[in-house]
Amino acid sequence: MERITFLFFFTLISILFDFYFYQIIKKYNKKKWLNFLIPIYWSFTIITIANFFLYSFQFELGYYYKTISFNIIIGNFISKVLSLPFLLIDDLRRLIIYVFRKKTLKSSNNISRSKFLSISASLAYGIPITSLTYGILSNNVYDYRIKRRQINFKKLPLAFDGIKVCHVSDIHVGSLRNRLAVRGGIDMITSEKPDAIFFTGDLVNDKAKELMGWGDDLSKINAPLGVFSVLGNHDYGEYTSWENETSKTKNFNDLLYAQKEFGWNLLRNQNTKITVDGESINIIGVENWSASRRFQQYGKLDVAYQGLNKNEFKLLMSHNPSHWNAHVTNNFNDIDLTLSGHTHGLQYGIDIGKFRVSPVRLAYKQWADLYTLNNQHIYVNRGFGFMGYPGRVGILPEITILTLKRS
Repeated sequence: MERITFLFFFTLISILFDFYFYQIIKKYNKKKWLNFLIPIYWSFTIITIANFFLYSFQFELGYYYKTISFNIIIGNFISKVLSLPFLLIDDLRRLIIYVFRKKTLKSSNNISRSKFLSISASLAYGIPITSLTYGILSNNVYDYRIKRRQINFKKLPLAFDGIKVCHVSDIHVGSLRNRLAVRGGIDMITSEKPDAIFFTGDLVNDKAKELMGWGDDLSKINAPLGVFSVLGNHDYGEYTSWENETSKTKNFNDLLYAQKEFGWNLLRNQNTKITVDGESINIIGVENWSASRRFQQYGKLDVAYQGLNKNEFKLLMSHNPSHWNAHVTNNFNDIDLTLSGHTHGLQYGIDIGKFRVSPVRLAYKQWADLYTLNNQHIYVNRGFGFMGYPGRVGILPEITILTLKRS
């Protein structure tokens, strides 16, 4: 009953919201050739409501259907958010003029919309849709970029001074369709000859069977000191339906086994060491943990930390960057470097030099690149693959190369 009530209110609010935005089209619909915009506009509303019902009742939806519908919904939402201020300003202006006229007993005829504000709202509505379409057609999802950073540490052992590590995250193999381009990205990783590689989760979208045919390619991701990995929120198979709990458990075990077959060292609330010339650094890996209860909180850093010396160098792998502020910096301030992913930088924004902006920063304080607090650092990878939106605008897929230096 609660679900039906919520769906009813969601549908009502969506329709009222879209009637308000319909004013943009109505303003310019004096010419008959613009009539074709009306069914296109309302189709977004119908698709949004229909998909919300399908997702709410957990209907099994194909990948391509989910992808197309997701992008229609997101594009429509972002466009309306950007154009909303112009319409509100215009309506506030009209309300003030109306009240002023009434008080002065002047004509209270209908007050026309501001042409400038209407055009501005139309542009604000159109730009996101256009840019999102460009992000798909441009094939930016395979335009891999290497981000290089040097980080200095006081506790780094001398034997590790200058070590080169590669950080990869969010492969989402179920979304990848251009195998040749992906192989090019993997070649970029191996050609860097990193000493160690760290993968911070979301290997698949939902199911382990997405890995079929990718074993040879993913096994090429290797390094002399090893490949270390953790699980991301998508790796648990909790965003799809299963016939029974046994099928879900088998899927999860298949995912774990696949990583072992690749030669990766999967850490599940555990720690291990990398040793060079008799000196070691500690590698900690936790399961997915998010400060938001919308995502799993399976990570147990206190368990993973057990047996470690406070004065030794520690590198933590934790998929969701919200873990850093919520738990790591408060209770484990001797963890020197944290590697995370998850955000993808929303696959949409501006990322030029040190200037970075994306709507995802509203949800995550650390959402892309390197951040420092006191003597602790976190690097958030922008993601190797993609999920949902099959495109990228401004925020390109990333391979991170970090050089660790002793200070």
